[in-house]
Amino acid sequence: MEAVLVMAAIAVEHGNGPGAERLCAVAAGTGHRSCWLAVLEARVALLKQDQDRARERALAASALGTDDPHIANQLGVALSRTGRHAEAVGPFRQAVDGVPDNTDYRYNLAVALQFAGDLAAAEYEFRDLVARDPLHAKGWVALVQLAREPEPDWDARLETLFAASKDIETRLTIGHALARLAEGRGEWDASLAWLDRAKAAKAREVRHDRVFAEALAASAIAAARAGDFAAEPRGDERPVFIVGMPRSGTTLVERILSSHPEVRSVGELSDFAILLKRALRTPGQLVLEPALLDVAAEASSLLAVGDTYLERVGRLAGGAPHFIDKMPFNAFFAPAILRALPGARVICLRRSPFDVLFANYRQLFATGFSYYSYAYDFGDTAHFVAGFERMADAFAASLPPARFLPVRYEDVVADQRGQTERLLDFCGLVWDDACMDFHRNAEPVATASAVQVRSPIYASSVEKWRRYGEGAERAIAALALYGLKP
Repeated sequence: MEAVLVMAAIAVEHGNGPGAERLCAVAAGTGHRSCWLAVLEARVALLKQDQDRARERALAASALGTDDPHIANQLGVALSRTGRHAEAVGPFRQAVDGVPDNTDYRYNLAVALQFAGDLAAAEYEFRDLVARDPLHAKGWVALVQLAREPEPDWDARLETLFAASKDIETRLTIGHALARLAEGRGEWDASLAWLDRAKAAKAREVRHDRVFAEALAASAIAAARAGDFAAEPRGDERPVFIVGMPRSGTTLVERILSSHPEVRSVGELSDFAILLKRALRTPGQLVLEPALLDVAAEASSLLAVGDTYLERVGRLAGGAPHFIDKMPFNAFFAPAILRALPGARVICLRRSPFDVLFANYRQLFATGFSYYSYAYDFGDTAHFVAGFERMADAFAASLPPARFLPVRYEDVVADQRGQTERLLDFCGLVWDDACMDFHRNAEPVATASAVQVRSPIYASSVEKWRRYGEGAERAIAALALYGLKP
């Protein structure tokens, strides 16, 4: 049986989902049960974008357990990729204890600890990682972002690594680390210069398509203007979607609302978009695409998609009266969400496009996702942000206010109490003091804001773009092309 599982694992590594699925079925058909088989079944489900099945098999694998540190690491990855970050810490720790010199296993553990809120332990693991492997680029950028007190020699070490590497991904990652170090010293334009150097080759490689981005926003706007939406929530009112541009305050609002005893966050889920794609059967592999938005807008009913979504995601929420799905780019699906789920509410975060421009350009997004291709070029980022601004304006004008609520990040920072009352009222919730102490929320945070939301609200990120000199002038010129002014 081990030979069958080995072949299944090889198939998974090569992206051969159907082959791996057949081999797993052979093993399961003999009555075999093991952590490794369940992990492989979870990985097959992830290849098929079946998050529900992947979660179920990952949790089954966790219950079975394993003595093998390599399988434990795979289990941790499966749990993490299905949103079970707290449960992933144990398997990752087991993997590191079993193979101490495997720095990729240590990196996985450190990231899981950071998401789970154990920031001191995460920093310790990242420091240990780069001590063991000074060339581990992802470890370096994570450490630089997390460390409260950078070491004096980090700049020189990273500059040497940057200059010596010819790998696009390594230079991208190390350049981001150097940019963060410069930013920490208040050297804003030097930080921007490092980002430009780090991203240039990647921008040429991905060749972001502005025409596609414009079509995406246009299709979403057309769907909002043409849709037939229930004016008030009706039916199952559990779902609350929090959407917006990345780095616009979505995690902050999620933490405020999920601190309420009647609300549970189920994380950043792709389930709605995947189910919509599967139901409408648009061609191609892309899920976030103009064609899918167009077909969804023309569909006579999307209620079947909503029912399947509630069945799948409702299990994650348990018995919570409300649950939050916080996938920022679900913003493009807001019209479809409101049609498919008549009881759903959508909260859309807005933030100064100038701050969003810099926040997205300085963020190292997962390079495997084409949806972030705009973030490798300053001008492309400005173009994408401007498109989102047009779309959000159209949504605010077209979507029912009882079900679609624009919220400005700056307003939340300036008036946390008032905006929290507004959010709770929109969701039909009574006041709870816990929402003001969102930073005490112990639930995992698997976003770039994992560190920030562990602290009370602060205003230092408002108008942060003005700290740049030359960079601020670049931003003014770039966004002026689309009619956006400070």
